[in-house]
Amino acid sequence: MIILSQKLTKDLKIAKDKTFYKKIDKIINNLIGHKLITFTVIDEKLKYCERIYSNNNKIYPILGQKKMPKNIWSTKVLKKKQHFVCKSKNDIKKIFYDYDTIFSLGCGSIINLLVLFQSKPIGTINILNKENHYSRKDINKIDFITIFLIPFFIKHQLKMKKKIL
Repeated sequence: MIILSQKLTKDLKIAKDKTFYKKIDKIINNLIGHKLITFTVIDEKLKYCERIYSNNNKIYPILGQKKMPKNIWSTKVLKKKQHFVCKSKNDIKKIFYDYDTIFSLGCGSIINLLVLFQSKPIGTINILNKENHYSRKDINKIDFITIFLIPFFIKHQLKMKKKIL
């Protein structure tokens, strides 16, 4: 893990955002697998979010800002500051409005890995795979990755702030 951390730190200094996101995507895929992965940055007031990376731009493209949902997900992730796991299609259907699109990709299990900076939510890594693929144990395998995205997410928050003003 130390070698991986050193390599990521070096890449952080020289990589452009998209190239770095693709490297994070590949690492997560190697560690726990995925069919879909997206990165979402949350504005500092927790009212809006913006997708900044997707490995499937056709179905989940990079978009402008959208309002944060007010549901079980936002309570757990934004207020309680916890990672989120949905293991089944039934769980996903209760929480995510776009469940039909998620299911059409062969996905039925989700991890939303929270990215925190100074104890504040600044984004999520959204990882999807087939039903019952993920468990809480998978979070322990990839949680360390969030720290490498902090500077990229903060930089994007500044861009979002300018758009809102």
